[in-house]
Amino acid sequence: MIRHECGYEAPVFCRRCGRPLEYAERRGIYCPNCGRQVTMICPKCGKRW
Repeated sequence: MIRHECGYEAPVFCRRCGRPLEYAERRGIYCPNCGRQVTMICPKCGKRW
């Protein structure tokens, strides 16, 4: 489960391998298994994750 700065939390999974995604300040949202970078819009506040 990843958490946005506005407080929204969501379980997000990789479309390639199905594993849970992780968030790091410098890298953003990524899959630790296959290395896929993900860009998301927060459904609560509308800002980029």
